[in-house]
Amino acid sequence: MNAFLKNYRMKIHTLAPVFIGDGSKIGKKEYIYLPWEHRIIIPDLGKMYEALSKAGKRNAYEKYMLENSREDLSVWLKQQGISKREYDQWKQYEIDAGEIPLTGDQFRSVKAKEIASFIKDAYGLPYVPGSSIKGMFRTALLAYEIRHNPEKYRGVVANIKENVRKTAGRTVFLSRETEEMESTAFHKYYSDVAREETRLKDAVNDSLAGLRVSDSEPVPLKSLALSQKIDLSLDGREKPLPILRETLSPETDIFFEVTIDSSMCPYGIEDILNALSEFQSICYDSFYSRFRRGSRDKDVVWLGGGTGFLSKTVLYPLFGKDAVRVTDQVLRNTLGKKYVEHKHNKDLSLGIAPHVCKCTRYGGTLHDMGMARIEWLR
Repeated sequence: MNAFLKNYRMKIHTLAPVFIGDGSKIGKKEYIYLPWEHRIIIPDLGKMYEALSKAGKRNAYEKYMLENSREDLSVWLKQQGISKREYDQWKQYEIDAGEIPLTGDQFRSVKAKEIASFIKDAYGLPYVPGSSIKGMFRTALLAYEIRHNPEKYRGVVANIKENVRKTAGRTVFLSRETEEMESTAFHKYYSDVAREETRLKDAVNDSLAGLRVSDSEPVPLKSLALSQKIDLSLDGREKPLPILRETLSPETDIFFEVTIDSSMCPYGIEDILNALSEFQSICYDSFYSRFRRGSRDKDVVWLGGGTGFLSKTVLYPLFGKDAVRVTDQVLRNTLGKKYVEHKHNKDLSLGIAPHVCKCTRYGGTLHDMGMARIEWLR
């Protein structure tokens, strides 16, 4: 075995719903909501179409699908006299409805037409991609480097302060400065040939190529739950939004492997865990504590989508006391009209940016979206 390779078995235990989307949506005509059973059935559409055709409902179903009907699928099936016993046979899988309102009328008042789908493997089982976990590692390691070697990033700080007022799309805003930060933190030449034939910022010189994170083991379908997006304000008010997601429910275990090639990657597993703990401390002190949310625990991580701005960026460790002002300017220049629509113009006066905490409800409890605990299984 290669002496440079070190392998580690890891576990992430969810403390709140976690969402990692596959980019697809489950439309309101593609799932069956059972309010009194507090579950949602995702049918196999092929089996459903075949069964409806055999029952003489094909034309009615095709008309329903083509029309701009406001009825969800469960209502339409009831109108067609299709029993629960029948559509249970079409079930692909089902999920816990979470904190979604119990009655059909209340559910429709949510006005969510679609459910964002959780990523699944070829067998239809949820999993967490290694790229999502490695992205979380990379952000924490970059924040770690910035905090411990601030002198290396003075030029980046100056460039961001100069360019932060310029308007640009979200995907390209400050992209040059981000590339410069990552190149400073992680890139190095591995040989004289590389120095002569490549640029330092080229991917081939990225030391984190030696940090390999596997996709997680499949997670049971029973771990899926439905979560509604909730914005929490500083005064404790909850604002439910018409955004529904398939999520991993709290108390779900996610197992994966980390392999470190020490000939390339300068970080050991302890370094990575320490970096995650430091980043968590920044998130808590700078943001979550203001809402009386989050946790002081050092092994807490923020995984997946819907967790909010802070967990995906390094502006707070980079700018310290100036982070609120810089973040406000970033949001102003990337959100366009939504900056005012989402009331980010209040951020500076409140002394926090963004000024809402991303949450959801599950099991009667308000949870911080994406909160989990990481563990090295020694």
